[in-house]
Amino acid sequence: MDGKMKIFSSKYNYYYKVSPGYTIINNFLTGALDIIDSGIWDKVLGKRFEEIENDPLSSLVERGYYYKNLEDEEKLFIQLFKNLTKKAETRPIKFVLCPTFACNLNCSYCFEKNLFRSSSKPMSGKLLDHALNAFKEFMEKYNKNVNKIELFGGEPLLKSTRTIVEKVLEFAVSQNMIISIITNGVSAKDFIDILKPVKVNIEMLQITLDGPEFIHDKRKKFLSGKGSFKSITESINELVTSGINTNVRVNVDDENIEYLPQLYEFVTQMNWFDYPNFKIKPSQVTDHSTLEYEYPVIFEEKLLEKLIEVYDRHPHLEDAFGFYMFKPIRHIIELTGGAENVTPRYFNCESSLVEEYVFCPDGYIYNCPESIGNLETAIGEFYPGLKFYEDRIKMWSERSIMSIKECRTCRFSPICGGGCPYSSLLIYKDNRYPICERFQEVLDTFFKYRGEKILEKFIKNI
Repeated sequence: MDGKMKIFSSKYNYYYKVSPGYTIINNFLTGALDIIDSGIWDKVLGKRFEEIENDPLSSLVERGYYYKNLEDEEKLFIQLFKNLTKKAETRPIKFVLCPTFACNLNCSYCFEKNLFRSSSKPMSGKLLDHALNAFKEFMEKYNKNVNKIELFGGEPLLKSTRTIVEKVLEFAVSQNMIISIITNGVSAKDFIDILKPVKVNIEMLQITLDGPEFIHDKRKKFLSGKGSFKSITESINELVTSGINTNVRVNVDDENIEYLPQLYEFVTQMNWFDYPNFKIKPSQVTDHSTLEYEYPVIFEEKLLEKLIEVYDRHPHLEDAFGFYMFKPIRHIIELTGGAENVTPRYFNCESSLVEEYVFCPDGYIYNCPESIGNLETAIGEFYPGLKFYEDRIKMWSERSIMSIKECRTCRFSPICGGGCPYSSLLIYKDNRYPICERFQEVLDTFFKYRGEKILEKFIKNI
């Protein structure tokens, strides 16, 4: 390539100098991740192209970091969006059934507290029949591939919801659907007798365990104030030893992150790691509700720094838990792990693809599990009959980084997807505004402390 030729930088480049000799560069639109000589990259940034040999420049153009034509990237951006929306037409749909808004715990960081206070009755038998009939009608009428059904709450596994759970499991098996259950786990052990016979259909029960007993019990208490650790760990043990797929989620924040080593030790002592049907992963406590959420949430990069400090003292935990809970780091890990192509995130989550239909005890259908009970966000109803609100569906489905002005020029938009649409609705009463996350700070922090490791892994895989 002629060094004097004019080339244009991609809008979606990120770079970090991990050592005096090497810089890691990543293009979020194409998914390209490379290492480059820092001296050459400095010349590229300074547009001193005449000082650079042809090979590096040609590679930068080929990998999507630079373009010969200013319009080429926009064309690629639009084409990749069209490809994604075409594929989305055949993506499977998930039904979610919420048997009740009630819960038997009072967790410190719960985002649904107001919902639990407002309604505690389980879904009636009549309403459940309407929901199951609506499932069938939906599949017949819209010819969608529905392959999964999830139980969600509130808390779906309560004594008062047992009959509902039985009927939903029976329906799922009859339709050859995958089953998932999001539960606090307190009463899961009392459902083993109906879960075990259908365990081949159960993708997972997700249960939250927030640390060793004393720290978990500060955060996840019964309504009486008593801690829930003993009940939950008994349930996990019953599930794991019964061969039922069990995913333990550790909701991590400033309060409990230092106690991950003690939790890991407890899990090891329980021998849960010996079971292939057991998984455990940390997850950030996030604030999607924003306006009424009173629980303190620290910046992601600060949480990341604290996690790295824990990993530095206990290196085996990094192998066990990793950094997957941080969205921008997840992107890097996938690429360094050998992923051939990481598709841009034009949508933040399934809600903008309208891939989840949440049937609730109020008779309404929601698209986002966090929005249940907020009638302004309902996309339809299933009582007295199945009916969808096309304007609401359009409100969700038309939100993407293509439609949000600020996202069109943001370097992080292809790995962000515009941020949480429900947060946008709550803050702006309109979900066409971006909810910007701290991707720059998180990535800079990650490469500051783990850049050398990523560099070593990258070179090893070349």
